[in-house]
Formats: sequence, structure tokens, C-alpha cells
Amino acid sequence: MKYSVSGMGCAACSARVEKAVSGVEGVTEVAVSLLTNSMNVEGSASPEAVIKAVEDAGYGCELAETDSPSR
Repeated sequence: MKYSVSGMGCAACSARVEKAVSGVEGVTEVAVSLLTNSMNVEGSASPEAVIKAVEDAGYGCELAETDSPSR
């Protein structure tokens, strides 16, 4: 799942977010991009748990808009 992350200003910030999310039960892989302020998360963790972990680390987070075609 793709998320938008706000508040990151440096590589240490993105590493902090990555570490926080990797600790969430059910997360198998996480990749944070400082350049695009986005994060991809693989695994069975709920979006709520992922967002809470990012917010607890001091950053903003929400599910990213999907590129799926509208009906």
C-alpha cells in the first residue's frame, strides 16, 4: 500500500519513519522516499496501524491517492 508522509526533512527523518513502520506487526517490507514524501508498505498490517506508527514517530501520514480509474 502506498502512503503520503509529511514532515520529513532529511535522511534521518525517513530512516526514523522506516524504523517505526518496520516495527508494526504484519509489516514485511517498507520503503520510504524522502524525495516524493511517500512510503510503500507490504504485508498484512492495517493502514490504521501503519499511520499510527508514523504519527507516533512525529510525522503526518495518510493513504495516498490511487491511480485506479474511476467508474
